[in-house]
Amino acid sequence: MTTPLFEQKAKRLKLLLTDVDGVMTNGTLSFFTDEKGVAREIKNFESLDGMGLLFLAYCGIQTGIVSKGASPTLEFWAQALGMNYLFYNTSVKHRALEFLQQEYGILPEETAFIGDDLIDIGLLSRVGLPLAVANSVPEAKQLALYTSPRHGGAAAVRDIAEQILKARGQWQRVVQDNLSGAFQNPKRPLRIVKGL
Repeated sequence: MTTPLFEQKAKRLKLLLTDVDGVMTNGTLSFFTDEKGVAREIKNFESLDGMGLLFLAYCGIQTGIVSKGASPTLEFWAQALGMNYLFYNTSVKHRALEFLQQEYGILPEETAFIGDDLIDIGLLSRVGLPLAVANSVPEAKQLALYTSPRHGGAAAVRDIAEQILKARGQWQRVVQDNLSGAFQNPKRPLRIVKGL
């Protein structure tokens, strides 16, 4: 259940950032070795989460990933979802927020972030709308203005996207435009930033 404070912050939102492992996935890391002997990572994403991020972009909210890891899969997924930003190899995640403020003038109070672990709490503590998922550590949940009842990789991001769009009065537009066929996948250039 959202609060009046959540709704107030959601109305100011210009950007939603999210962690990946444990938020967009269930946190399991899977690897295989290709024909050249190189270890490759497999990530399992929930399609409902992807649609939730597309709906946010359709309604004018920028989206991005902030991850400690790096993977060609992340680039593919971020591009497929029309995301604006991909930060990877980012150990100090709040540096992504500083970068966005300096480069694009996006203010912390206009930014949301979904995190689940201790590496995320520095960024969670600096954004206007801190968010968590059901499997988040207690320290992340304590900072969050909303914790999804769903686990990472099980449509938690979709739940959060819906709550944001409902708070902004935009959810019915998404429903109607899907019903009529007017909904279009947003096409945006992806800015990739490595190693902040």
